[in-house]
Amino acid sequence: MALITTYWGLDGMIILMTLIITAYLYMTRKFKYWKKRGILEVTPMPFFGNFKECLFQKKAPAYFLKDIYDKMKDLPYVGFYVLDKPFLLVRDRELVKNILVKDFNYFSDRYNTADPIDRIGYANLFFIRNPAWKVVRTKLTPFFTSGKIKKMFDLILICVKNLDEYLDALELEGNGKTIEVKELTAKFATDIIGSTAYGLDVNSFKNPNAEFRKYGKMIFNYDTYRSFEMLAIFFLPTIVRLTRIKIFGKEPTDFMRKVFWETLTQRMKSGLKRNDLIDILLELKNNNNDLKDFTFDGDDLLAQAASFFSAGFDTSSTTTTFALYELAMQSEIQNILRKEIFEALEKSNGKITYDMVWSLPYLDMVISETLRMYPPLGYLNRMPNQTYKVPEFNLVIEKDTPVYISMLGLHYDPKYFPNPNKFDPERFNEENNRNRPPCVYFPFGEGPHSCIGNRFGLLQTKLTLLKILSKCEVTLCKETLVPVVIDPRGAMTVPCKMALITTYWGLDGMIILMTLIITAYLYMTRKFKYWKKRGILEVTPMPFFGNFKECLFQKKAPAYFLKDIYDKMKDLPYVGFYVLDKPFLLVRDRELVKNILVKDFNYFSDRYNTADPIDRIGYANLFFIRNPAWKVVRTKLTPFFTSGKMKKMFDLMLICVKNLDEYLDMLELEGNGKTIEVRELTAKFATDIIGSTAYGLDVNSFKDPNAEFRKYGKMIFQYDTYRSFEMLAIFFLPTIVRLTRIKMFGKEPTDFMRKVFWETLTQRIKSGLKRNDLIDILLELKNNNNNDEDLKDFTFDGDDLLAQAASFFSAGFETSSTTTTFALYELAMQPEIQNTLRKEIFEALEKSNGKITYDMVWSLPYLDMVMSETLRMYPPLGYLNRMPNQTYKVPKFNLVIEKGTPVYISMLGLHYDPEYFPNPNKFDPERFNEENKRNRPPCVYFPFGEGPHACIGNRFGLLQTKLTLLKVLSKCEVTLCKETLVPVVIDPRGAMTVPLNGVLHLNFRKISANAI
Repeated sequence: MALITTYWGLDGMIILMTLIITAYLYMTRKFKYWKKRGILEVTPMPFFGNFKECLFQKKAPAYFLKDIYDKMKDLPYVGFYVLDKPFLLVRDRELVKNILVKDFNYFSDRYNTADPIDRIGYANLFFIRNPAWKVVRTKLTPFFTSGKIKKMFDLILICVKNLDEYLDALELEGNGKTIEVKELTAKFATDIIGSTAYGLDVNSFKNPNAEFRKYGKMIFNYDTYRSFEMLAIFFLPTIVRLTRIKIFGKEPTDFMRKVFWETLTQRMKSGLKRNDLIDILLELKNNNNDLKDFTFDGDDLLAQAASFFSAGFDTSSTTTTFALYELAMQSEIQNILRKEIFEALEKSNGKITYDMVWSLPYLDMVISETLRMYPPLGYLNRMPNQTYKVPEFNLVIEKDTPVYISMLGLHYDPKYFPNPNKFDPERFNEENNRNRPPCVYFPFGEGPHSCIGNRFGLLQTKLTLLKILSKCEVTLCKETLVPVVIDPRGAMTVPCKMALITTYWGLDGMIILMTLIITAYLYMTRKFKYWKKRGILEVTPMPFFGNFKECLFQKKAPAYFLKDIYDKMKDLPYVGFYVLDKPFLLVRDRELVKNILVKDFNYFSDRYNTADPIDRIGYANLFFIRNPAWKVVRTKLTPFFTSGKMKKMFDLMLICVKNLDEYLDMLELEGNGKTIEVRELTAKFATDIIGSTAYGLDVNSFKDPNAEFRKYGKMIFQYDTYRSFEMLAIFFLPTIVRLTRIKMFGKEPTDFMRKVFWETLTQRIKSGLKRNDLIDILLELKNNNNNDEDLKDFTFDGDDLLAQAASFFSAGFETSSTTTTFALYELAMQPEIQNTLRKEIFEALEKSNGKITYDMVWSLPYLDMVMSETLRMYPPLGYLNRMPNQTYKVPKFNLVIEKGTPVYISMLGLHYDPEYFPNPNKFDPERFNEENKRNRPPCVYFPFGEGPHACIGNRFGLLQTKLTLLKVLSKCEVTLCKETLVPVVIDPRGAMTVPLNGVLHLNFRKISANAI
């Protein structure tokens, strides 16, 4: 049983659907928030709200809000959703005025926020909240007055001189040169900020890798991750707090902290006054009492310099860039502006002065129109600190509801700006300025929260344009995008750079993704038709999966996948199929099977499945090791599995039988009996036998159900999703095994087996004790067999020696216990067969006076028939595989198998072939009476394999299984119970044949000999 149903896959689907439905209900619980309040809302989409295009970085937030503004014409406000949260977009200019100016006491905080732990972000003037915001703003305002900026003008002129020299150095005579304008203007703005805020001579023109420029770029470098961070800062504050997003990013934060405190410390020591931001902040640090949630020291003080650093250069440089673009588009406007500049310079004898810069009306108009069309931040947001009843409207805005204003929407509203897509500086002549209503144009915000540095930013922009246009004509070039494209990933309004291939990173991403998919498709299908080209029928493969999809997704066990191919390709001797992109061959013809397994074994001496060569416990064990080492190791281990050797170990086995007998008595199975988990019972018994005969230990899992031997044995064949994929890779995907370093037995079982093996071996060496078990054999091999020249890559020591004990530990209990489990299931299904077998057992016990002997176990023909039929229907490993060590020409067939080609044989397919086993789905032990065995052709039944590679421990495994059945059936009647799945379900995740989830329940009821 899985958690809910019989199947883990179905459980997974139920749980997944429950999670999806729960998430859906949670993420849509607030939808219709606005509708319920009688306010029109944009219909949201579950999980995304109306914000999908922004989340997928297909549209910049400012243009998303503009679209809503444009669509909801004549409405004063409209509701929308970001993920599951209700937001309000205000369109009415009077209501805008109320929010930004008149009722500022309600809307004194912005909605956007930084992580409170990130003090450099959280405490800066743009993000800090009232009442701290008011105090900090009041203290910083003196830095941005006209008088203070005038005092700094000489510092700014040094940067203008650097720009002038840089333009000269470019040698722009003749046809000129193509310049990346944003980089040029950003360098100039960075130099000004470095000088006026930090007192540093940056000169990014001479040093393009200047740290100031480098880290400034990082803050506004809109790659996918940084873009999402900025989006979260402005729209998703919960995510900011949960993910600890830093406003400026980690490296720029560290850089600004270092530079700021170095400069501040130096200024304190020197006592120098430069009339810059450092002077202001130093004064605040020394003379102002700390506020409740703010201190004029540490990162809170640094935050003010940091915000000036980041915002100061990006907004100004972007505005200048857009202005130059529009002037290049309209040369007549550029010429008018240049004429104004030349006339002013002529009046001042070529000298740029503070008053002159502010005296140019057309320059002011050009910048105003640029800021109308390209405001650096195209929207404003506020959040009421208490519930707000909107005057003259039937609207109540609840406390903390995000309220957004589309600056772009108002700036492009033809009601206020006719023909808004046209760049026209005349909109801002004196007359038009007088006639324009308030609160429809505010590129720097409006009211008390308007940008504190707008005068400083305008000065930077005007100086850049003045210097460039006084020296250069600006025109379009072949790299210019017309019309200009706004970067959809930007929280700010920035031009889209040329991506790698096209104009758009999103489109580039799609092209690159499609290229990768096509390349992967071509690569993964390059070998398809491998068999078809050789005239061999193949199962049509699926790109990327081949024919192996159901196994990869753990919907079908590999043995049953191969059986399905065997069944579908009736009368064909062989058929091609694919695992991922690799061609495999499935052999159906029994004569060809015989050639591969027996006659031509010298070609097929190696299995295809493999372990990681570094995992010696997996790689060097007898099941995986390859020739010539395999042959030597097999020869050396064979004596352990002879009849004579097992006869000597039989007394050790009988102790385990006695433990099982006592356990069954202890269960008190009289009356109606009890439900038993059969696989656990049989696995405990098999584990005890392996512990005794291989490791010389008295495990007794019945007394100690948490015995380490049982615990770690379970782990090896615990078919959770991950372990199932590991086993699948070991048998079908050896490249993945090597790449991912899969351990054959898993890490913990490997460590356990290593510890137990070497403890036992060391103890045996010291004591000199002989137990006729596997340890004795391995000890002898360790001491006497390390000179064989065929053992180039193998040694009878270390993990190579341990590997033999490990494989015996894992395979010995798993195969035997599973076979016994299926046998008991079929006997419970058919009580007449159970009774026939029990009668044979009782008769044998009567002859031996109740004593179980080695010869008696092998003398029971019906028990052997039951075991054989169980192994026909449920072979532990339902397929065999081989790999030719050289190219092989198949006798009597037009088939050549190339070296290294995986060749698989469906044991299940042959075992269920009605040609060899009529009515194959029926459990019928009589198939294996002497007459039927004589009449059956060779190589159609081989549950332990066939030929030299046949299981070395088959006799040992059969003895274990027979002993279990003999003891259980001599004491109990086994019947179905309500937990029994009928028909039995094979676990689709198992590389081996096991019942679903590794469990099978039956009812055990105690009986006496008189019952027969």
